[in-house]
Amino acid sequence: MEIQKSQPIGKIPLNKYHIINAVLFFVGAMVVTSCATILKFVFWDKLKFARAGLSYTMYCAGIVLIWAALFIYTIYSRRELVSTTKALYAVNASIIFTYFLCVFISMVDVLIMPIYLVAFIVAPISKRRDAFVGNMFAIFLIIYTLLFSRIGGGTLPLREIVAMFIVGITGGTAAAYLISGDTKRSNYILKGLVVGTASLAFILLCLYTDGVDEERLLPVILYAVASVYSPIILGLVLQPLVEVAFNLVTNSRLVELTDHNSKLIKMLRTQAPGTFNHCQAVANFAELCATAIGENPYLARACAYYHDIGKLMNPQYYKENQGEVNPHDQLLPEVSADIIRSHTTEGLRICNEYRIPYEVSHVTVQHHGTLLIPVFYNKAKQLTDSEVDPYEYSYHGVTPVTKVAAIIMLCDTGEAAIRAMTDPDGEKVDKLLTGLIRSRIEAGQFDNCDISLRDLDIIKQTIIDAYGGLFHKRLQYPSGK
Repeated sequence: MEIQKSQPIGKIPLNKYHIINAVLFFVGAMVVTSCATILKFVFWDKLKFARAGLSYTMYCAGIVLIWAALFIYTIYSRRELVSTTKALYAVNASIIFTYFLCVFISMVDVLIMPIYLVAFIVAPISKRRDAFVGNMFAIFLIIYTLLFSRIGGGTLPLREIVAMFIVGITGGTAAAYLISGDTKRSNYILKGLVVGTASLAFILLCLYTDGVDEERLLPVILYAVASVYSPIILGLVLQPLVEVAFNLVTNSRLVELTDHNSKLIKMLRTQAPGTFNHCQAVANFAELCATAIGENPYLARACAYYHDIGKLMNPQYYKENQGEVNPHDQLLPEVSADIIRSHTTEGLRICNEYRIPYEVSHVTVQHHGTLLIPVFYNKAKQLTDSEVDPYEYSYHGVTPVTKVAAIIMLCDTGEAAIRAMTDPDGEKVDKLLTGLIRSRIEAGQFDNCDISLRDLDIIKQTIIDAYGGLFHKRLQYPSGK
């Protein structure tokens, strides 16, 4: 399998492809929102302008300006969204969906619009600022369209449009900052209820001061209740769909990936139990190390669970799954090296087949980098007097390009080496890990990664501290009762 070395995770510089792709997407969004809304104006609202052609041109110009502003912001302030296309599509698809939903629901009543729905969809799946900015631009598009409808003779009440604008800005901002990064559905609902209740109180206050007719009071209250609380329900339903549709990496998705009943993990648990136990131990180390240096512990744990998934193809050829018989004793060293090496590329292939997110799947070909496979290299040197090419006995992967990948590399080899030690203690483990880190630095395994020496030292110390808790010796109980 061909491995794309030019695509490091989260560090991709913007190139012509990224820019062109973003331009085409935003142009498409401009065209779709403008044309669809004009059709609504003409056929549903029956709007009549004195100079319809000029008026619709002005409307389209406003839509273009709003989308252009969002494009400029994204290019200059959120380059990560542009470089990871799926995130760009997910955030802006949420904006477009909310825009159309609100504009067409406004035909029933402005007060029933789920005005800050974007915040409830985007906050759990992307960064806080994306939820905030996406919500702002969605509201600008919605309010601009509603005000333009009034210019053309629409009957939408101005005071209710202004009230929904204020609610959308304040409620969406609160939702973006309260919900972002929270993996618990219960917290999502509780925080959403707080935002909704505050928004409902504001809407009712505005209606009270404006003096709503008694006949319309009950419907208006019901509409307001639906408006402020429906984004919570819609967000809960749409967020997982967006995650799956765009194959996004979110904390909740990472938690699902590490569930022991998820398909690949269940296969690993039943078909390669030794590898599964190893992955569990690596995950415990990796989660602690990621937290210690400020990386995402959910991502580190998921990467640890899937880093050796390629061993599903030939589990019996790996030490942790073997009994007394070692199949490599009957094989030439070059054949053994090829089998061992293949678990990295096979892991990537399997992950792609099961649509495991790129940020997790690509660690399969990074956790061994381009390191030598010493056992079979030394065996080959013993069997021949000629020169042995180290490349034929090395992994043909990609050196780590993120701190999480570097963590998995160190935790993977560190856990295996510690288990292989006789009577390990803190001093021995410290010496072992120091040697492993030094050898990988000398081999250039961290040259494409922004991990620092301080980070590596923290990782080493974290593993040492965790070693006592994970591999402590148990008391020997006396026989009998």
